Formats: sequence, structure tokens, C-alpha cells
Amino acid sequence: MTAPNVPPYIAIVGPTASGKSSFALQLAEELGGEIINCDSIQFYQGFDIGSAKATQEERAHIPHHGIDLFSWKDTFDASQYQKFAREAIAEISARGAVPIVVGGSGLYFRALVGDRFDDLPSDPVLRGSLQHTHSEKERYEKLQKLDPVRAKEIHPHDEFRTLRALEVVMSSGQTFADCVQASRQAPFPPACTIYMKPEKEILEANIRTRVASMLQSNWIAEVQGLLQAGCPLSAIPMSSIGYRQVAEFLQGRLSKENLESEIFTATRRYAKKQRTWFRQVKWDLCVHTISSPSWKRHLLPFIQVRHPEW
Repeated sequence: MTAPNVPPYIAIVGPTASGKSSFALQLAEELGGEIINCDSIQFYQGFDIGSAKATQEERAHIPHHGIDLFSWKDTFDASQYQKFAREAIAEISARGAVPIVVGGSGLYFRALVGDRFDDLPSDPVLRGSLQHTHSEKERYEKLQKLDPVRAKEIHPHDEFRTLRALEVVMSSGQTFADCVQASRQAPFPPACTIYMKPEKEILEANIRTRVASMLQSNWIAEVQGLLQAGCPLSAIPMSSIGYRQVAEFLQGRLSKENLESEIFTATRRYAKKQRTWFRQVKWDLCVHTISSPSWKRHLLPFIQVRHPEW
């Protein structure tokens, strides 16, 4: 049921190509809902085909939030997503519509619900300076002096965690543990979480079909246009799965024969990581497949009982 002081909303999560978007559109139409994006790439303008954005017709029929908000020059992280999504949920709910969060970004979803997510200080300039002026050994020794408790929790050769801990400690003036404690927020759970979980063989077949369809739908031309507009490979959306491989093909570093298989393999690996992560989510309903219109008889009553006004 709905947590106190949290507007009731539905979350549809799961790996890529699991049918989340299609089901969300059907559910939104049935309940009078509006969709809130939980996919990190769909926030960026111009990255349409490879991120499987809803079509203009679908967006005209069902309101979507969190699509095409930024250019590739902008940065958007999980803490910013938390603020955006919670405000969107409150605004949609206040109008009497049903907010439906949809996507496969585990970090963004974790930030939204407040599950093992800590909004710790970030200082890219400091991080870059530490990387260039200190060796791995020097960084770990520095952390031992500034925060010996955190240093004991990190292996001396774990460069990422050592650097992140130094960034937090040096930018805040507090220990890592104190910063974590200060950043903890009240949970913001959905009234109903639906986990889309097709069988592995079906999911892989869906991924293969999706990749082939995207490549046939001018995906290469889309990436070429972005590169010609000045978008670098280091830009957050351009470094995502699929876009990175198409860019490598356009730059002559990946053959046309291998392009589709490389994207499929990378996407399949990513979906495996998503499945592993979403197994930890406290879902209310696990759906292997959607059969229309029978889902209305079997799934809809279960969803509606989670909140009496649905």
C-alpha cells in the first residue's frame, strides 16, 4: 500500500526489451495515467532510435515526462533524477492522474525510491586533479590519513572507491560514513512495483529483433548526424550501448558485418546485469508476458487493489 506522505505511483521496471514501454502505454490508457521516464539516455535530445523513445504519436496520446530535456552537452545524474521524478509524481498525482514510472536504469530507480542511494558530494575538478597528481599508492595513503575507517573498508588497489572516498572527504570536510548518514533520506516507495521478467530465451530473441529493427530505422544516420553536430564519443549518451558501436563503425573501427552482433552482445550483457540488479527490488507483481486483453482480467485487479482510488 501507499507509504505515508508519498503520492501513489506505479513503477514498471525490468531489463531492456522486456516489454515495459508497451505495457506502460496500455496501463496508462486504462487507468488515466502519465508516464515518467526512468531511462538515462531518453532524457537527451536526438538520441531517439537507440534509446527506444516513445513515438510522437504515443506521446500525443499518453503524456510522457522526462524525454528530450537536455542536449548532449548537459549532464544529468541520479540525484538530479530523484528530484525531477519525485516532483513529477507529486504534480501528476495532484491533478488526479496516475503516475507511472517506466525504465530500466537501476541507479535512477534506486535514487527515486531511496533504496541504498546516497547523494554524496561530487567534485569532478578535484577528482581529475587527484587522478593526475597522485599515484594509486599516494591516493590510498592520503585516504588512510584523512579517513582511516573508510580506508580499512577499501582494498589498496581499488582505485575507483579510493578516489571516490577522497573526493567525498576532501570536498565535504567530513568522513565518508558521516556523509552517508547525512545524505540518507526517507524512502519513497511505489504503491505498486511491476517487474517485467521474460524468460531468458525470449528476452534474447527480443533484443536481437530490436537491434535489427533499430539498424533498419536509420539509426546509423541518427548517430552520423549527432557526430557531425559536434557530439563527442565522450558525451554521456554517445558512450551508451549501441551508440558507441555505431560511432565506431562510422569512424572505421568496426566493420558493417560485425556491427549488429557487437550491439546485440553488449545489450545482452547489459540486460543480464539489469536482471541481476532488479532481482533485489521489492516488487509486487512479476510479469513474464503480457497477453492482451487477458491482462485486464488478471493483472488489473491486482494493481488496482494497491491503491483504492485507481
